[in-house]
Amino acid sequence: MRYLFILYVFLDYIKIIVPTINSLAVTTTPIAKKRNIQTRVLKLSRQLLHCQELINERKNKCKLIGDLLVKEIPKFIDRLHPHRDATLKKIMSNYLFSDCSGIIQSGIYDSDVYPIWLKGGYRFIHIYCDMESGSHITNKTGWITFQQRKNGKINFNRGWEDYVNGFGNPNEDYWAGLETIFLLTWQNEIVFSYGYRIFRPNLRVDLEGWDGFHAYVEYKRFYLNSESNYRISGLGKRFGTAYRSNFRNSVVQNEFSTFDHPAEGYYFLPGCSGPHNSGWWFLGCSFSNLNGVYQGPTEKMSERFGIYWYQWVLINPNNTALKHASMKIQF
Repeated sequence: MRYLFILYVFLDYIKIIVPTINSLAVTTTPIAKKRNIQTRVLKLSRQLLHCQELINERKNKCKLIGDLLVKEIPKFIDRLHPHRDATLKKIMSNYLFSDCSGIIQSGIYDSDVYPIWLKGGYRFIHIYCDMESGSHITNKTGWITFQQRKNGKINFNRGWEDYVNGFGNPNEDYWAGLETIFLLTWQNEIVFSYGYRIFRPNLRVDLEGWDGFHAYVEYKRFYLNSESNYRISGLGKRFGTAYRSNFRNSVVQNEFSTFDHPAEGYYFLPGCSGPHNSGWWFLGCSFSNLNGVYQGPTEKMSERFGIYWYQWVLINPNNTALKHASMKIQF
């Protein structure tokens, strides 16, 4: 009986306590939830700040590593493959590029000496490609440089055989040779069902004085006639800055002459540029001679001995001697 009484008392106590606890729980839950949310938000904020610090630290480390790699990777490549440029040119030679524009189309854009396949001669020539100068006529880059004056290291006072075969260094002073120039102008031959057609290249002349003044001229169409002492033929309309429109062309359609092989029937005035100091397309008192004697920075352009361009004094009031001169073709 005593245990039964205790059980009844306990049940009555439970009936009183449980509602009280439930009422307290209902009234305190929103406050507890609010505090819990605030605690979580605070923790998340701290975690985000910590993540941001880690990200910034990683960025700085990655930047340092990236800068180091940019500097060091080329050195490692040089160590692993020290002759990559020569290898590149060797690989290129297997593609039989016939002009500099084709090299650009293959994804190589640096001006440099490249192997060009000479179709008419069935052989390679190494020649400088100007990949930077654009063209007023074709809107393309990629010029085959067959004549170049840069430093005066090469003597241009040479005989006929040298001018036919070529001489010099394509990276410096250079003359590709009349026979090579002639064959280059025949590179772009298109075969049709009824025959074939030759598309002639355009000619570009670049001139730069010791005072930094630069001018150029482009001629539409240019080729040589090998049967008449490599006479210039078919020189077309001109564009550029190295001429005055009311004056005749500085490059004249004459036969080529040297001191030991002057063109027959031509005359050369003693006070003008002529075969006495180089090979060129001379006649009388010539209008140009880019193969003349290389002059220094303090000299003026010389009509008789130096690298000469008739209209230079008209476009450059200083009339300084030419520091650089080059002749190029492009299809």
